[in-house]
Amino acid sequence: MHTAPSVSGHDASTRVSTRARRQELTDDLMRRLHGGDQELDDDARAALINEIVVLNTPVAHRIAFRYRGRGCALEDLEQAACLALVRAAHQYDPRGGHHFLSYVVPCITGEIKRYFRDYGWMVRPPRPVQELQPSVEREQLRIDPRSGRTADDIEIAARLGVTVEAVREAVQVRGCFAPTSLDSPVPGVDDLRGVDRLVDSTTSRAFDAAEARAVLAPALAQLTSAENDVLRMWFVEERSQSEIGRHLGISQSHVSRTIRHILARLRHLVDQPEGADSANAA
Repeated sequence: MHTAPSVSGHDASTRVSTRARRQELTDDLMRRLHGGDQELDDDARAALINEIVVLNTPVAHRIAFRYRGRGCALEDLEQAACLALVRAAHQYDPRGGHHFLSYVVPCITGEIKRYFRDYGWMVRPPRPVQELQPSVEREQLRIDPRSGRTADDIEIAARLGVTVEAVREAVQVRGCFAPTSLDSPVPGVDDLRGVDRLVDSTTSRAFDAAEARAVLAPALAQLTSAENDVLRMWFVEERSQSEIGRHLGISQSHVSRTIRHILARLRHLVDQPEGADSANAA
């Protein structure tokens, strides 16, 4: 992983005070990297990429900081964010028509989400779904340089060589890291989405299995027998939605809606103050 060295010249980490100035300097470096009059040798390219990374490291650290206290150590999140920054600096193509900052922020937030999902599963979905989800997430974050949009489920399935149903199953279990979604807004942050607050801000490590069971047990007890049966078949027995549908005599799309409803209810129940849900139901 890249380690930010001491930098002369721009002295990026201290001299850049605004997003606009950082973007201006980054754009200039990218023009030199991709559009210069002379072809650069490997050392010159590496030096420019290094400047770009150092210049934008505060952005990576700031994004990581906004995810602190959600179950993973801040230094681990910073490492994941910087890794995404380095990759983005190598892969970015200015011909796509997007500023580097517009390109790199989704890359960093996506890498942090993957880190949470790799190390913080709270309700563990079937292994094939776990293994597919990072690829689906990566494809969802990829912006087509020509159209400027992201791919839909059908396009992602074609790229990955899997069924559309498999893609939708992978998307559906996003909330399994924690009862609240990784995609929900972070209070006070205008342009970022992150993990809703579930654990105390002093927590520095992911939930272990016992803590997860303790959090989920009261909520699971409030589900119906049929809802628990669906969860058992989906998460424990690792059946596909089509298999569950055949067992229950309903369509795969009905199973998908049912699982989505159950997971949403679980998130709601876990996030409720004790006794609030039963009071609302009365």
